[in-house]
Amino acid sequence: LQFLYFIERLIKMMFSVAAVAATVLSAPVGPEQIHLAYKSPTSMWVSWADITVVEGAQGTVTLTKAGGQPEQFPAVAMSYQYQSSSGEDTYTSPAIFHGIVNVSCGNIPYSYQVSSGGRSSPPVTFKTLPCADPNSEIVIALTGDLGQTVNSSATIDHIATGMQQSTSPLQMLWLVGDLSYADAAYGRTCTHSSGCNPGRWDSWGNMVQKVTQQIPIMVGPGNHEQEDSPTPKIGAPYVAFTSRMKGPDGANAPYWWSMEVGPVHMITMNSYMDYSVGSDQYNWLVADLKTVDRLVTPWLVVGLHAPWYNSNTHHHNETEEWGMRVAMEPLLAQAKVDVLFCGHVHAYERSHPVYNYKPTQGAMIEINIGDGGNREVLEADPADWRQPQPDWSAFRQNKFGHGRFHVYNTTHAHWSWHTIDTPEAVESDTLWFVRNEDLHGVQAYPTHNVKSE
Repeated sequence: LQFLYFIERLIKMMFSVAAVAATVLSAPVGPEQIHLAYKSPTSMWVSWADITVVEGAQGTVTLTKAGGQPEQFPAVAMSYQYQSSSGEDTYTSPAIFHGIVNVSCGNIPYSYQVSSGGRSSPPVTFKTLPCADPNSEIVIALTGDLGQTVNSSATIDHIATGMQQSTSPLQMLWLVGDLSYADAAYGRTCTHSSGCNPGRWDSWGNMVQKVTQQIPIMVGPGNHEQEDSPTPKIGAPYVAFTSRMKGPDGANAPYWWSMEVGPVHMITMNSYMDYSVGSDQYNWLVADLKTVDRLVTPWLVVGLHAPWYNSNTHHHNETEEWGMRVAMEPLLAQAKVDVLFCGHVHAYERSHPVYNYKPTQGAMIEINIGDGGNREVLEADPADWRQPQPDWSAFRQNKFGHGRFHVYNTTHAHWSWHTIDTPEAVESDTLWFVRNEDLHGVQAYPTHNVKSE
C-alpha cells in the first residue's frame, strides 16, 4: 500500500509542478486568491485580489446563511507598490479587497461569492467557527514555512483532504510564519531559481485558495514576511503581509493577536518585533493573558515563528529564539500555557513538558512545525540534529507535513503530525493532552514511542 501511495503521489507531483508553473505564469481573470479570516465571533474577513481593476474599485461579497436570504457586503480595493534596493521594476499589486461580513459563530453553514470588475467567483460553502465554549470541539490544521513548491502543494492537498473528512474535519488553518517566500527584498541578487519577487505572493495566494476559501486562514509573521533587509526603495517592511492578510479585531493584527474559538484561547506573537520586557508586544501579552478565563477557554495555546527549543543545527540559538524565550517564557509558564507552536526550522520536533531547558512536569510543550514545504531546504541530513538528543526533546524527524490539533472538550485534546510521504490519515507522531478536572494542570501521553529518526 505504501508503494502504491508513493506512485500515486509521484504522479500528482508531476501534475503539481505543471500546476504551480501555470499559476506563476498566468493568473485567473476576475476574483482570485480568495481567503477567509476570523475577525470576531460575529464577523469574518473575506479577501481576494483582482488584476482587472484598480485601487478604489468597488467589490461585493454576497453571503447567504443556510435557509436564509442573500445579503451583500461592500469592499473597496486597495493596492501597494514595492521595489527592492537592487532596483528592478516597481511591482504594483493587484487590487486587493477585504470585505467584512456579519456571521453567527457556532458551526453555522453559509455560502458566499465575491464580485469585482463585473465578474463573480463560483459560490463556496463554509461553516463558521465554534463559539467560545468549554464543551465545544475544534480541529485546527497547523504548519509553518509553507512556500510554494511541489512539497508545499502536497501539504495543501493533505489539508484539503482533512477538510473533507466526514467526522472531525479541519475547521481552520494556522500558519506560524513564512508564507509565500516571495523574498522580494533580494530582487536581482536572488539565488533561487524560482526567483525573488513580490509577484510570488499572487501565485501563493492562488495555490492555497482551495483551502483558504473554505476555512479561515490565521497567520503570524516570520522572517520571510519582513522584506526589510536590504531596505526597500519603494514600500516598507511587512507591506505585502499586512496588505494581504487580516486577523482578529485589535490594533496589532496581523503582527500579534489573540482569539477565542471553542474551548481554546489562541495567541500569535511576532519573533521579529520588539519582545523585550516593557515593549508594546510584551505589555500586550501581559494584558491579554489576564483576560483568559480557563472556565470558558480551558486550553491556552501560543504560536510564533522562531522556536524557543530547537535541537537542530539550523537556526540554533538565534537571537530571536533565546531572547524572546528569556523575556516571555516566565509569562507563559505563569499562565500555564499548554502548547507553543513554532516554525523557522525546516523539520519537525516535539518537546517534553519543558521550562528553562529542563523537562518539567506540567510545563508547556513546544511543537516545531516549520516543515510545510519551503523551497530552501528540508533539514534532512541526520547530521542536522545535535547529538546527543537533549533530555527535553521527545521526538524529531526530517520530513515535510502538517499537524492537527483536535480539542475535544474541557479535558481532552489530541495532537497528530502527518507527513506528505504517507496518506493524510496516517499519523506519524501523536500525543494526547489530558487536563485535570480542576483545570490546574495537563498530563501529556505520547502514543508514538520512537524518540527520534
